[in-house]
Amino acid sequence: MKIIRLNTKKKNSNDAANATDLANTISIDSSSAANIASGYISAGKVLILPTSTIYGLSCSYDNKNALEKIYELKQRPGNLPFIVLVSKIDSLLQLVAEINRTADTLIKNYWTDKNSKPYKTSLPLTLIFKKNNSIDSFITRGSKKIAIRLDKLEILKKIIDLSGPIISTSATISGISQSPKNIKEIPEVIKKNADLLIDLCLDLPGIASTIIDVTELEPVLIREGTLKYTKILDKLL
Repeated sequence: MKIIRLNTKKKNSNDAANATDLANTISIDSSSAANIASGYISAGKVLILPTSTIYGLSCSYDNKNALEKIYELKQRPGNLPFIVLVSKIDSLLQLVAEINRTADTLIKNYWTDKNSKPYKTSLPLTLIFKKNNSIDSFITRGSKKIAIRLDKLEILKKIIDLSGPIISTSATISGISQSPKNIKEIPEVIKKNADLLIDLCLDLPGIASTIIDVTELEPVLIREGTLKYTKILDKLL
């Protein structure tokens, strides 16, 4: 596995690399890292990437072989789809069947500003939509719905701008409650079987995103993270 460390002023006290990793580790700026990572994604590789919440396993959202590798690596039940990450609303329009009034309100409050540009800072929110009929069923594991988040982490946005949408799932074995906020907390079996790891060299929040189903006008809470459901309901009043 190749490791990329982003050049940051602050060093991470939880640096997990050991002497055997050093030959495969480089330290570069975020733009260079994004170019390398997008190349891996386009080649059908599996990556460990930082997000605005936790470290996750990622690959191109529509690469069946890479998706299956992640299911096997995580020991995840095959009927559970992954969250898809996008970097801009234009990508969302290609993935979903519709954006109803509820979804539009939440997007404008938590994903983008009045100019439709992604907020740099806001609490992470994943929305579940009706999927576009053009989306292959293996991506959503046969479901007619698709979970999507516009992630705010700058390095991740740069990667997705180049690669297109990717999936993201916690870089852990399924059933383990811990959500890795640094690379030290990622199980060794996960790290050994990924093709590329990008180390932000800073601790992430370590709390997964709130998930809301917006396939109908009445929002349905699927999972509550840092963003509380009561706050979301307030925006919809």
